[in-house]
Amino acid sequence: MCSKICKTLSLCIAVVLVFCAAAVPASGAMSSSQLRSKISELEQQSKAKEAEIKKLKAQANQQQAVKAALEEKIALTQQQIDLCNREMAKINRVIAANKAEINAKNAEIDSDKLAFKKRLRAIYMSNTGSNVQVLLGADDFSQFLELSQLTSSVSARDRYLIEKLVAAIDVLNQKQAENQKLLDEQVSIKNTVVAKQRELQAQNAEITSVINSINSDTAQLNKENADLEKQIKQYQSTLASLTTTGGTSYVYDGGAFLWPVSGFYTVTAGFQSNDSVHRGHHNGIDIAGGGINGAPILAVADGVVSRANNSCTHNRPKSGSCGCGGGFGNYVQINHGTNSKGQTFMVTYGHMSRAVVSPGTIVKRGQVIGYVGSTGWSTGYHLHLGIAVSGAWVNPMSFYKKVK
Repeated sequence: MCSKICKTLSLCIAVVLVFCAAAVPASGAMSSSQLRSKISELEQQSKAKEAEIKKLKAQANQQQAVKAALEEKIALTQQQIDLCNREMAKINRVIAANKAEINAKNAEIDSDKLAFKKRLRAIYMSNTGSNVQVLLGADDFSQFLELSQLTSSVSARDRYLIEKLVAAIDVLNQKQAENQKLLDEQVSIKNTVVAKQRELQAQNAEITSVINSINSDTAQLNKENADLEKQIKQYQSTLASLTTTGGTSYVYDGGAFLWPVSGFYTVTAGFQSNDSVHRGHHNGIDIAGGGINGAPILAVADGVVSRANNSCTHNRPKSGSCGCGGGFGNYVQINHGTNSKGQTFMVTYGHMSRAVVSPGTIVKRGQVIGYVGSTGWSTGYHLHLGIAVSGAWVNPMSFYKKVK
């Protein structure tokens, strides 16, 4: 369950991150209020991540406690198994001693076989009911007396010996049966304990797997949270760059802008030129001159890159628009800030051979942002410079009291 939730949350965060990453270039440079709003939004997401991480860590700690308890139970069951093994070893020693005693008794019986034969013969002779048979079996009178005495004593002695041996064997058999019963019980107990130990080990392995999964989910959340914190820092850095000590938007002081192409000062088409190409709708000025192709283009003031296009490959003069970059070809648009009157200044640098900055880049006055070319709808190599004040195009030359 935790893994599914974490994966779903991760997918949502990934979508948010992709959206946030795509939103900045699409909307251009953000205002201070937009940046603060985005930072606040990301911080809330980061707090949610941290809460989820804390929750997962608590779950991991609980699982660790259960795992520790199971490990203690496994140790106890192992002690039970060891006790069973020792008890069975003791019983085996008793059984072995009993078997040795039985073997000794059997050896004793074997050694007396010859005497038993004589005694049996005497018993047989004595069981005739008369001493005649004994007398006939004797060689002389003295042997008759000896056999008579033997027959009277053999019977009692044999009965005693036989009864003693039978009793001993019965005791041994009882002990052996008792020991076998105990052994069977010990084996049964041991099997039960072993099965219990295997069950506990399986549970321990399952909990270990859950802990590993939680740790993996926690690591993923930590990574995603680090990505969020990185984005927060990036937005905070942008906000710091766009903010003065007074806390307002980046300020343009109203002074003269820097000329964008050092060494080239020929204006080939002025603002709202009524020539055959612009027909009175020229929203900026064109700066050209011999050898301008490839000249560095400089930022006219400090600011933040709002938009940039660097996909045009038709870097050559043409009589019509190739449709690239909305007619501007490769271009850069920079937000140069807001003045004390609340007016915003957005400058467009068009027809570049290539741009060397991207949306979100903080630029300084005089920094190279691209190179002069003839991309888009351009009849020759030049720089199109367009300046919009609070969204309305104005004559760029009004910012230059002296070009050279």
